Amino acid sequence: MPAPVYKIAIIQLHPKVSNYAVGVPDSPTFTDLCAESSKYLSAYCSLAAELKINIVPGTIIEKHGTSLLNIAYFISDTGEILGRYQKKNLWHPERPHLTSSTHEPHVAFDTPLGKVGLLICWDLAFPEAFRELVAQGAKLVIVPTFWTLADCSEKGLRRNPFAEELFLESVLVARAFENTCAVVFVNAGG
Repeated sequence: MPAPVYKIAIIQLHPKVSNYAVGVPDSPTFTDLCAESSKYLSAYCSLAAELKINIVPGTIIEKHGTSLLNIAYFISDTGEILGRYQKKNLWHPERPHLTSSTHEPHVAFDTPLGKVGLLICWDLAFPEAFRELVAQGAKLVIVPTFWTLADCSEKGLRRNPFAEELFLESVLVARAFENTCAVVFVNAGG
């Protein structure tokens, strides 16, 4: 009797806004760069197909009309975009630059890894987002982020220098247990 054959789904993850430097939104050329975002997405799709891996390329800032959107994608090992999510809950420094997707529902989608949902950064602070995804069958929620341990401000750090670290450790475990799902938190900060 031959041994069973298992197909392993490999995923490559990148942190939030992985194709732009921090602070770039204040640059006069930032909006022009965002208008070229489709070439980054196309390159990630080609790479996924070439290497036969699934990719979540962090987030890509895209220009849609006059709005800038922070979007995460799940790209399959064939190069097909299987899921897309626009950030809902903007962090205070993002609000002057980006547009929120306040009315779009959270959507779980089928992937080679099973049913997956995407959230971005500060969205993880809102349990209803996870509940929506899990109610649709998501077993895995991927959260690309650029979270620094100084995000709570100097005043917050003076009060508790470990506040951000404690928050992240607590909320990530809580979201996984509350929803009986796996949470993949992909961070570029520290």
